[in-house]
Amino acid sequence: MVRERARVVLAVSLAASGCIAYHELRLPSPTSARPVPAALPGLRAGFGRADITPPPGVGLAGNGPEGRRAAGYRVHLYARALLLEDRTGERVALVVADLAQVTPNLHRLTAARIRDSTGIGADRLVIAATHVHSGPGHFYAERQYNQSTSQVVGYDSAMVEFLVSRFARAVLDARRDLRPARVAWSATAVWGHTRNRSYEAFLRNKPDWTSPAPVTPGLDPTHRAVNPLWTLLRVDQRGVGADSAYRPAGAFSVFAVHGTADAPENELLDAGIHGIIERGLERHVDSLSRRGAGYHLVANGAEGDVSPDWPAQSRCGAPMLRPVVGPGGPRTPPAPWEWRDPAPAWMALCLAAARRYVNTAGDSLAARAVALFDSLGPGLRGDLRVGVAFRTLRLKGDPRLCPYPETGVSTLAGAEDGRTRLYGWRLFGIFPIGLEEGRHAIRPNPRDCQREKRVALGGLQRKLVVGEHGLPEVAQLSVIRLGDLLLGVVPAELTTRAGAQIERAIADSARAAGLAPRAVTIVGLANGYMQYVTTDAEYGEQAYEGGSTLFGPNSAAVLAEELGKLAASQVRAGASPANPVDSIAAYPGKSQAILPRRTAGPSPERVTRVVLSQACAGDTLVVQWRDLHPGRLVPADGPVLRIERLAGERWDTVAWDDDRELEIHAVRSLGDRGYVWEARWHHPARAGPFRVVLVARVGLAEVTGDRVGCG
Repeated sequence: MVRERARVVLAVSLAASGCIAYHELRLPSPTSARPVPAALPGLRAGFGRADITPPPGVGLAGNGPEGRRAAGYRVHLYARALLLEDRTGERVALVVADLAQVTPNLHRLTAARIRDSTGIGADRLVIAATHVHSGPGHFYAERQYNQSTSQVVGYDSAMVEFLVSRFARAVLDARRDLRPARVAWSATAVWGHTRNRSYEAFLRNKPDWTSPAPVTPGLDPTHRAVNPLWTLLRVDQRGVGADSAYRPAGAFSVFAVHGTADAPENELLDAGIHGIIERGLERHVDSLSRRGAGYHLVANGAEGDVSPDWPAQSRCGAPMLRPVVGPGGPRTPPAPWEWRDPAPAWMALCLAAARRYVNTAGDSLAARAVALFDSLGPGLRGDLRVGVAFRTLRLKGDPRLCPYPETGVSTLAGAEDGRTRLYGWRLFGIFPIGLEEGRHAIRPNPRDCQREKRVALGGLQRKLVVGEHGLPEVAQLSVIRLGDLLLGVVPAELTTRAGAQIERAIADSARAAGLAPRAVTIVGLANGYMQYVTTDAEYGEQAYEGGSTLFGPNSAAVLAEELGKLAASQVRAGASPANPVDSIAAYPGKSQAILPRRTAGPSPERVTRVVLSQACAGDTLVVQWRDLHPGRLVPADGPVLRIERLAGERWDTVAWDDDRELEIHAVRSLGDRGYVWEARWHHPARAGPFRVVLVARVGLAEVTGDRVGCG
């Protein structure tokens, strides 16, 4: 049984002097080059992709202090990039990463890295997160997030460098891939896979919710209380040289759903339901095109109160505080207490239930994306107009907002998708202390700027826990024009109604300025992270989302006003307006060594890869191998292992280590030399014999294991 003493409240980090230490890092302010019309008129587009799967040992961000230490990986994490350039030379780079969040330091440092090669600065770069809850942390620009996003505490500059270099690689690959392109976009309603997890707060809004699409009959109220629209931009590219045909290349899409389909108790790095959606459409594009891999960037929308429709049996339950009872019964003096996870057998069952749901729902949603992609074929055009309006909003000190970012007590207990061990906490097992949504979380006599929010730890939060610069202070906002589609880029998790409020403000401002967009959609969790934003009415409920709205009940109104201004400024300018990029800073805390550090470059004789064992346990193939490679930072840059099945005289590949049925665990660390790994592949209805192949990579020869028969 796992017994960990995880941090269960906001982390406290005091310097010897009694003041909270913070480390200021000034971030670059790269502005885009002036657009230069292309030699060949028309739209151009390019795609790129980079593996961002880190090694085991990092904390899994997304479930707060309950986030586990990564023991391996399942579906690889990637950053995917789409670069668009219109006939006037206007450019925008869209990057979507399989991470829980994106922060201003990742955005600004990536922009600085690509500016000279692409002409794209911070104002024309969007980096959004899928919001998967099984990605790494340790990269945040704010010290408090680095202290409290998982059981593994701390900031690591090596993680930042790793992610920034991979983001830049994806964008630069997209620039090299720029070719004449045709695009089309549309939206379809996808009902039944999402529901509102904060329904009582949702009902506080007036007037009542009117769905943007006809509702599927038979849905219960929580499933109707979401924005079901899936917006997808299809991109076809022209061939190279004599190949002048346009063929499918990839897509950029937006759909609002939390990345909480995996159980919070998961210990594997995993792209989750978004990863399966991404790969589903990519495989379809591969089948239509003769030019290699397809691409699918899946950004998240206004998902703040939108959960996947996960089954109850996929939640294992938070650890519980129990006395240590040894042989002979209770001790004298009283036994110490410790946090205990649910029984291992139960954990295995709920994790398996979550994986089954992720696979099934991911396949279903991928099929909807494929159908929408195919429907856009007849409407493809090569004259898309691109435009960008950008600004940096100073949250701290804005008179329309609360003067300090503060977290409510409802945040400490977690959301419905993943309660923390503090949910329903009773002092001495008897006295409730009110760490739940609503009820005690609501201050009975609202006063000051935070109004109904009962601030966690009161005034001590700011003085002793968060300190100066401990939480977000800026929001980087954009409105992206892609023809008659406008994207509102927001560094927050907006609730359904807050997202609708902002979309309406963007549309109204654009129309008042002379542009008639066919649709506006929110791209959330982009270019930064200021936690949640609810409507004023929802804030009064002080559910998890309201408690996590840091700057108070007016936050949605302020973002709506500012994004509306950006939409209008773009129209008045006739294209992209002047987009100044203000100077900002990060305050991440002192860097710690969490990722393995590179040693001197390995010589071939120091590299050892050997398959140690292969065996079948029912319909599961279990393989262990040793991989000693001093200096390697990541377990894989693309697939590292494949499984082959003998068919007659030929060995056919049946799985890679990016397969959702293949789990990779680091069962033993060998220090900076590498790991002993274990792969477990579930192969129902498939008989062997099988063999495992460690695939060749730079400086590493292919290694083939012995054949093993599995019935």
